[in-house]
Amino acid sequence: MKTSAGAQAPLRALERAIRKAGTAKAWAVQAGVSEAYVSDIRLGRRDPGPAVLAALGLERVVRYRPATAEARS
Repeated sequence: MKTSAGAQAPLRALERAIRKAGTAKAWAVQAGVSEAYVSDIRLGRRDPGPAVLAALGLERVVRYRPATAEARS
């Protein structure tokens, strides 16, 4: 799974939070999510959901923009 530049911010925040907590397991317990879920996020298998984003102090924002003429063809 390719990660966009905007999606890297939660991963960086997650890695910082894990370092601060000491281990991924310790952070997962603090955040109320499973260690397996945290591992899947770190490996790019899953996107961070609301519980992880909230624990990191982040929120997901979706943006739309006008399509280019090429994309409309």
